[in-house]
Amino acid sequence: MKWWLYIALKQLFPSGKLVSFFAAVSVLGVALGVLGLFGTQSVMNGFHEQIGKKLRDTTGDIIIRNQGRPIYDVGGIVARLKETEGVKAVELTARGPVMMVVNNVPVFPMLRSYDTITQESVLPIAENEYVRLGSINDLDDDSIIIGYGMARNNRIMVGDTVEVFSPTMLDKIKKDEVPMPARLNVAGLLYTDYSEVDTNVALVSLRRMRELYNLGDGSHAIVLRLNDGIDVDAFAAKLSKEMEEPFSVTTWLTSNEAFLRIIKMEKVMMSLIIVLIIIVASFSICISLYTSVLRKTREIGLIGAMGARPVQIALTYCFQGFLIGVLGGIVGLGLTALVLHFREPIVELVVGREALVEFYHFAHLPVKYELSDALYACGFAIVLCTFAGFLPAIRAARLKSSEAMRNE
Repeated sequence: MKWWLYIALKQLFPSGKLVSFFAAVSVLGVALGVLGLFGTQSVMNGFHEQIGKKLRDTTGDIIIRNQGRPIYDVGGIVARLKETEGVKAVELTARGPVMMVVNNVPVFPMLRSYDTITQESVLPIAENEYVRLGSINDLDDDSIIIGYGMARNNRIMVGDTVEVFSPTMLDKIKKDEVPMPARLNVAGLLYTDYSEVDTNVALVSLRRMRELYNLGDGSHAIVLRLNDGIDVDAFAAKLSKEMEEPFSVTTWLTSNEAFLRIIKMEKVMMSLIIVLIIIVASFSICISLYTSVLRKTREIGLIGAMGARPVQIALTYCFQGFLIGVLGGIVGLGLTALVLHFREPIVELVVGREALVEFYHFAHLPVKYELSDALYACGFAIVLCTFAGFLPAIRAARLKSSEAMRNE
């Protein structure tokens, strides 16, 4: 072992002690910085992944529209899309806002269709068991499946009857006709664990939706679900070239681009703020090592008089900063795994589950670990801590042996 490496280790881990107070505090400071940085990135990654998954599950991968107009006579297009390689499912859908009256209280959900005849759907309702207290097979033209959050907020139970008014009923009012609402029985509750859907969406049969919106045999859009691993953007670009006017092709990403960009921006801004913790820790390490140099001035002079080169003396303190960064990174990763393992009770205690649902629409805090984030957090900590040892190292390297040994 190099002598300068041995001295650096002895200063951090003195004989008779497990670790010095300076080393323990420095490592803990760096570890807390890594915990904040890597933990924040992991949580934001979890939000981004889960929100993307829920948006895909509830909207489909690709949406084909007719510039805001209903789509008619698309049997040939649908058949061709079903035969296209990479397409898992194709569905004709209709959706729009309605007024639903429950116990004389109006509610305004977004109504979405489900083809109860063909049972072709891009939504993974059956495989994910999104329908609770009922089944998707119970849905017919005289029933409705309501979001769990909407049902809870309005005290709606399975078996209750609701009245649905559509915007097209205004035409009957203009003709001095009395519109009759659709009376539908609640056949089940929709639970996706994404409050934006659970509190705003309800499902009805495609035939009922066409009747409410006077669509005849038409629909509002053709929605595609692609096989896993297919590049959605590339597939949409190719399909857009093949589709003739006036059809337009969009993806779930472009439809929710602004919202997903906000999530990414939050991750960047929160990471920049947390980085300050590691910077503050590095300043503390710099001050501590500088104080150590001043305290050990005579020892440094003696080492220099014995033939040590200035660069070797400098390496003694640079290595201490490097080792503190490495140990702090390792401890920080361990603390991150520990804290995020018990994230549910911590969230419940600190902010409350209701706040989590209100701002991020999830009842549980999602987490996704990425190796690149772990390497970035640890690498940043190690580099800063190593640089923190440079100033003390330069101070130690510039000491002249004769003057240092006369130091009191």
